[in-house]
Amino acid sequence: MGAFDSLTASISGMQAQAFALQNISGNIANSQTTAFKGTDTNFRDMLNSQMLGASDGVMSASAETNTKQGTIAQSQIGSFMAINGDGYFAVEQPVSKDTSGVPSFSGATPAYTRRGDFQLDANGYLVNGAGNYLMGNTVDPATGTASTGAPQLLRFNAASLPTDQGTLTGISIGQNGAVQGVFSGGQTLTLANVPLSSFRGDEFLQQSDGNTLTATVQSGAAISGAPGTIVGSALESSNVDITEQFTAMIQTQQAYGANTKVMGATNEMLQTATNMAV
Repeated sequence: MGAFDSLTASISGMQAQAFALQNISGNIANSQTTAFKGTDTNFRDMLNSQMLGASDGVMSASAETNTKQGTIAQSQIGSFMAINGDGYFAVEQPVSKDTSGVPSFSGATPAYTRRGDFQLDANGYLVNGAGNYLMGNTVDPATGTASTGAPQLLRFNAASLPTDQGTLTGISIGQNGAVQGVFSGGQTLTLANVPLSSFRGDEFLQQSDGNTLTATVQSGAAISGAPGTIVGSALESSNVDITEQFTAMIQTQQAYGANTKVMGATNEMLQTATNMAV
């Protein structure tokens, strides 16, 4: 490896450590975000094609730790839910909204999240704090028969609610993700079920906005059903450990500084060689 190769290697090291610091800062910023999954940084050696076995720098890439569960804490809000174990909620984000705020989902594709701070909005949808709309299988309140097939957007309005129970006064989450409606007539009826989705390749899911994940070729399509269970009136906290992140930040700073020293030393060597040639 020559002096110019040393410069290339040190620059790649600085870029990789800067990328790692970006992930660390994002983790710290989201340490209080519901069900947030911290992002680790992986490093990969780059070999010099001209010198067999010689290192030519480093590459970095993000790897989301989406299988690590955060702490589950109880909540006073009945429509909140947390996943204990593996699995994801199926959600959609609206493509647009009209002037009255009614969302349109034409062309929307399902995404997946563990963020369960869902609440009933003015249009009858269950929406979490990141603006994701919950999907599930509706249940006929009269017969208790659930719809089959892929989860659909859940909406509880005059068109879908029973007319003989009074008005819907609240939503709570029962055992195994049963969405229960509380009516002014005094009845509590199951309105829908929330199935969990799973993937064969969780580590290959693509992170998206709103604390969501989308399927990729490597992750495979979503599979209906997961070993996890839904806990009502509860939320999963972020899995970011602040102590670990500060330790990683110090290590990243030291590695970045070491790469700048390599660059400085290489620069001095080049200057010496240039002066000798004059």
